[in-house]
Amino acid sequence: MSDFVTLTVNGEQFGGFKSVRIEAGIERVARSFEVSVTDKWPGSAEEIRRIKPGDNVEVRIGDDLICTCYVDAVPVDYDAQGITVMVRGRSKTADLVDCSADNSTGQFKGLKAEAIASKLAGQYGVNVVAQAATGAALTDHQIQQGESAFESLDRLAKQRQVMMSDNGSGDLVILSPGSGGHARSTLELGVNILSASAGFDYSEVYSDYTVKGQNSRQGQDSDWDATSAGLQSSHSGTAKDSSLKRRRVLVVRQSGQADSATCQQRASTEQRVRAAKAGEIRYKIAGWRQEDGSLWQPNQTVDILDGIMGVDGSRLISEIIYTLDEGGMVTELVCISPDAFLSEAETKAQANARTKTTGTPGSSW
Repeated sequence: MSDFVTLTVNGEQFGGFKSVRIEAGIERVARSFEVSVTDKWPGSAEEIRRIKPGDNVEVRIGDDLICTCYVDAVPVDYDAQGITVMVRGRSKTADLVDCSADNSTGQFKGLKAEAIASKLAGQYGVNVVAQAATGAALTDHQIQQGESAFESLDRLAKQRQVMMSDNGSGDLVILSPGSGGHARSTLELGVNILSASAGFDYSEVYSDYTVKGQNSRQGQDSDWDATSAGLQSSHSGTAKDSSLKRRRVLVVRQSGQADSATCQQRASTEQRVRAAKAGEIRYKIAGWRQEDGSLWQPNQTVDILDGIMGVDGSRLISEIIYTLDEGGMVTELVCISPDAFLSEAETKAQANARTKTTGTPGSSW
């Protein structure tokens, strides 16, 4: 199967790139790409200069559509040896990150999260695909002064315990972790792993988490002050991480109209995510495709056999980076315990079935 990378711009295809870097992940709302051509000018590098910033571009690996983007930049460098032209771009959803949330009233009442997302994303020509349930309609969601569209969307996602990312078509996707299925290939030490790295950094992990929020008749995110105290009802939630040997406390304010259940979910999520991210591992493997010919994809779970890192079980692929350079085609996979993204609604039995973990990251050290 071909892994030839092409850019399609205004119906015209460009290829023959000397270097390629494509990044996608479930924790980033806009995937990105960067390609370059180096040649003795005015050769193939001159051809690529017809691509202009702002152009709409489709990036494919073989027949697979990887991202639908806008071109951000087309930097050019040259010397006596030749000319290098690069093309950089990000998914259509990048406008949600860069641009302000803009609504005539600045307020949404009685709408489900996906309906609010459609209104916020639609103003920038971005479609919304809901692949996960978001629960009941929100009583009230207000745009905060000066926040970006994605910052407002991110608050929605946290309230409803879902994630927002993008897909190859440039849509905003409301997803649940692991919904991409299970990878066909296994990551195995001594077989297909080229290299691995992990920080095992627990500096952002705490023993005690407290989340405080409020319900207010004045509306979402009204100030916590003495004047409005009589109109507010305070709520909180707590979680503990017994793996820490000393007391470390983190207090978080929950934005929006928060009840006790929302605060408890946030506290539990903070504990799980921070502990799981401390065990994050980056793997590099040769090639971009799995043994069945499909591309490695974010949001898949993958089995890992790695005695050095102390992992014998499955992990969630949270990020994918495809690269092509002098070293050939390499895929970098960021793997993390699925615990980082389990919702409060998932039972312990479901969690055990998904993780299937018998080892602890770093336990062999």
